This record gives sequence, C-alpha cells and structure tokens, in this order.
Amino acid sequence: MKYFKVLLLSLFLVIPAISQARITDGKDHIKLSGKKLVVTLEKGFHFVMESPAGLYMDGEMGSAEPVKKDTEKMIFDVSKVQDKSFTVSFYVCDDQKTVCESHEAHLKIQKNKLVKVEAEK
Repeated sequence: MKYFKVLLLSLFLVIPAISQARITDGKDHIKLSGKKLVVTLEKGFHFVMESPAGLYMDGEMGSAEPVKKDTEKMIFDVSKVQDKSFTVSFYVCDDQKTVCESHEAHLKIQKNKLVKVEAEK
C-alpha cells in the first residue's frame, strides 16, 4: 500500500510536467546574416503580425523593432549590437491556431558569429 501511494504521488508530479511541454519549442531558427538577425520558423508555424517582437540590449532600456516582419520571417538590425549581449523576443503560433507561445533567445555576436548566452545561475 505504501508503494502504491508513492507511485500515485509520483504520477501527480510527473503528469503536469509532461502536459506543460511547449509545442513551438525548437521550431524557430535564428541566424546572423551580415548585420541582420534573421528569425524563421518551420513549416506549420507562423508569427502573428499583431504580437510584440523586439530586440533588447541587456542592461539598457528600450527595444528595437524588427525592420521586417511577416508571418514567415522577422529581420532585426544588429549593426549597433557589437559585442554586447542582447535578447530577441517574439511569439510563435501553430498554423492550426491552437497555441501561441512566447520565445526569447539570449545572444551575443562575437567575431561575426552568433553565440548563445547562458543564463546566470
């Protein structure tokens, strides 16, 4: 009986974690193209034109809007970013219109390459 209670409690803890998996994770692709940051999505997903999107310099106020935004692609100007870390933020929705989820990527450009910035612990 004791093991049954432990198993039942474990299921109550595991099932909510499984049910909170995000279906849009991994569906966005961020690339550096010269002085532009290009964000695209896999087939079956889209950006919503009305949703907020921006590039935020870490430690500074304000944001930069995308220079181009449509349902399939967003482009940000990163010519002023240089070696500073920044966060790009946007919403991804599935084409079936069942879910829209926010996405953030913490990045830095070093030696003309895009580098992911690890979160501080």
